[in-house]
Amino acid sequence: MATKDLASKKIEDYNEVFADIYNTLLFGRNVLCPDGLRAGATESIYKTDGRDVNDQRRDILKKYHGKASLLISSLGIENQTRVDKLMPLRVLGYDFGIYRQQVIGGEKKITPVITIVLNFSDRKWRAAKSLFEMLDIAPDWREYVQDYKIHVFDIAFLEDQIIESFTSDFREIAMFFKRRRLGENPLASNRELSHPQAVLEFISAFTQDERYLDGMQYLNDRKERGGAVTMCEVAEALITQGKLEGRLEGKVELLFEMDFAISDISEKLNISVEKVKAILKLD
Repeated sequence: MATKDLASKKIEDYNEVFADIYNTLLFGRNVLCPDGLRAGATESIYKTDGRDVNDQRRDILKKYHGKASLLISSLGIENQTRVDKLMPLRVLGYDFGIYRQQVIGGEKKITPVITIVLNFSDRKWRAAKSLFEMLDIAPDWREYVQDYKIHVFDIAFLEDQIIESFTSDFREIAMFFKRRRLGENPLASNRELSHPQAVLEFISAFTQDERYLDGMQYLNDRKERGGAVTMCEVAEALITQGKLEGRLEGKVELLFEMDFAISDISEKLNISVEKVKAILKLD
């Protein structure tokens, strides 16, 4: 979990990526300006009624100084690789923690807190997205109980039109997870990456596949020589410097395990489709 937290914080901490995620998924238009974002504290410490000291950690949090409607708002992102049935309560706790800090800090005006949840699993989020959905409550009592809703986005199920709307490296991350879910080549993109190492660390952590980091030196060398680093170049790096380097069979197996289509493997390695199938022992 620590590896995933660090990897997600690294890529999402870039202001252009953070703003891109919010603008594309939540607002559907350019509301946040990257220049207005500032890093916020992801850990808060508080005491309960029992006087025990507790800490609360968030994945990533930003402060925003922009338009009056979003002045000094706190914006958070929580990354999930599995569906959490208690997520509405978790987000409620996170958001309350920020409001509590404002009160304790003596803020004259309490500013809003927004949290979004990014689901990177291969399952749609069918668990509760509001406090009401979690509660065993009679209909007659609903008007007396306060609800709390959360914003959840299923990254691997986003429409292509939405994915193409991203302007940062998150576009390649979203397309990777969607193609991977569909059993397609997840690295079939020629768009240049601004933060290739952060992207690959994120993918490696969230797929639990360290091979995505094997060709990092190859990519760094290419970037230093002035070459563009794309997801297609990532595939090339895996072939060139991967753990299975030097064996045609190993390269075929590596690409197949990484969800490359048979035709893509054939083209990438310049061998026939029949040869690919024979190596993989497919009919």
